[in-house]
Amino acid sequence: MSEKSKKTKEASDHEIQPVILSNESTPPRMARSRQVLLILNVVMLLGLVALYIMFFTRSSSGGSGVAESVRKINSGSLGIAYVNSDSILFNYALVKKMRGDLTAKSSRLEAEIAAKQKAYEKDAAYFQEQVNKKSISEQSAQEVYQSLMKEQQKIVDLRDRYSADLQQHEFNLNLMLLDSVTNFLKRYNAKYKFDYILGYNKGGNIYLANDTLDITKDVIREINKEYFAKHPDEK
Repeated sequence: MSEKSKKTKEASDHEIQPVILSNESTPPRMARSRQVLLILNVVMLLGLVALYIMFFTRSSSGGSGVAESVRKINSGSLGIAYVNSDSILFNYALVKKMRGDLTAKSSRLEAEIAAKQKAYEKDAAYFQEQVNKKSISEQSAQEVYQSLMKEQQKIVDLRDRYSADLQQHEFNLNLMLLDSVTNFLKRYNAKYKFDYILGYNKGGNIYLANDTLDITKDVIREINKEYFAKHPDEK
């Protein structure tokens, strides 16, 4: 393998190796604390399972959605409702806008990287052609080669930086979405006074849910109504 290929491979294969902590270094007191924490988590999990079984598997005599949940509150039982998180992500107008913004930014950055990569490959091909024709001195070839290696490293660094930037951008959007939905549900719940509004999604921790407690459609309708009232140009 040539020196150029080795440097190129080293640049493209560079990775930060994670630090692995050995369990052998865990002090006895910390180990006991983890055992206690594990026991408490198991107890809490059993309590949640009992709650889910109690309120999501029993049958209902009539009504649906918000009306049925309100009826249960008025009868003195605990008020629980749930929304399908996947449906919220698919139908909430804010999510569609954020997804579009993220896709556009990703495409723009990818196009910039591709343009730089194409320019680099063109220069590298021309350099190789000159070397093959022996139309360039050895000293000049060394200088051009070093310049090409620096340019390639710049592209690798830029790609890594853009990748980290996109990940941070996506993380910030998820925080914004969570904050938006949570704040809306607080306003929404000022009317219905549910004790709990849970998030339900396929493959999640809730395996069975009573459809009469599903307020997803109502939430989507109201949250989009509120969103478009603030952004009428996006309808």
